[in-house]
Amino acid sequence: MIAVDWSHTKELATYDGKKVRTETQKSLIERLKKDKGTTEGESEEGLKSTIAMHPSVVIEQGCPMSLLYNLAKAGVNVSLIDNKATEHHRTKHGIPKSDENDAKIIWELANQGVKLSPVTMDDKIIKLHDLYHQFCRYQKARVAMENMKKAHIRHFGERESTEASELSSDLSPYDDSIAALKLREKSLVKELNGLAPIFPKTMPIRGLGARTWIGIMVTADPLNFKCLSSYLRFCGLTADVMNNNKYNRHAKMLYHILSEGILKQNDAEFRAIYDKCKDDIIKKYPDYSKLHVHNAAMNRTATFLAKRIYQYRNETGNEFVV
Repeated sequence: MIAVDWSHTKELATYDGKKVRTETQKSLIERLKKDKGTTEGESEEGLKSTIAMHPSVVIEQGCPMSLLYNLAKAGVNVSLIDNKATEHHRTKHGIPKSDENDAKIIWELANQGVKLSPVTMDDKIIKLHDLYHQFCRYQKARVAMENMKKAHIRHFGERESTEASELSSDLSPYDDSIAALKLREKSLVKELNGLAPIFPKTMPIRGLGARTWIGIMVTADPLNFKCLSSYLRFCGLTADVMNNNKYNRHAKMLYHILSEGILKQNDAEFRAIYDKCKDDIIKKYPDYSKLHVHNAAMNRTATFLAKRIYQYRNETGNEFVV
């Protein structure tokens, strides 16, 4: 069994009862796969019994859902432990707070029989991540195919052949592929809508669509963060992480898309914020180009949007749709 102390911004601290390691999610999964390979000689029943008694990985509740998803997808047995149990044990025994100490505490509590909650690929939240990542891949493939079609047209034209000897440009392979990918995207969005946290109809933001909302909930659900500042850092919306590039790029992209959406839909509240930020930046940085000013104003607007969504999630705390 391996105990894991997670972090949104740092590498994982892990403890297997012998050695404390600081490692990436990728290296942990690779190590677990190797360990799993050493037990292949066991009987199926014996292996199931061993796994049931000793989960491969134990993590505190509230960890990034992407971590749970990647572990479960790799066939690793994952269980969650109450984070209050770790905090209580640390306080009771006067243990200094550190990632390494927390990993050891998690391992000790798990072996003492503290209640653990197993995570499986059938769990709704894992399904949500799985479907969303499928959607992203199909969407990426569809956009790539559309770009290839445009490049084909630029090079060969869009003529239809009328004679056997005439050069033609048959676009049906592109069209068929794009149609199939769009259909799959549509079906995945329908499934995602049935699993995602309730869409915030009580928090009207013109430009916030279901796809962007689902993406934010999967990638950066505010309920998984202890405070607003850590949430903004994770989403790449504070100066310190923008300088050191230690943030989640997909979350930042989603908030940039949301900022673009509110400008296109002309949301009154956030359009006013964008315009005010733009004026402030022009006054403070008169040498900035128009594009530089626009991007800086978009980043600030995205920060206000992230704060609003963080506030909404923490006030409502709505669960996943049943």
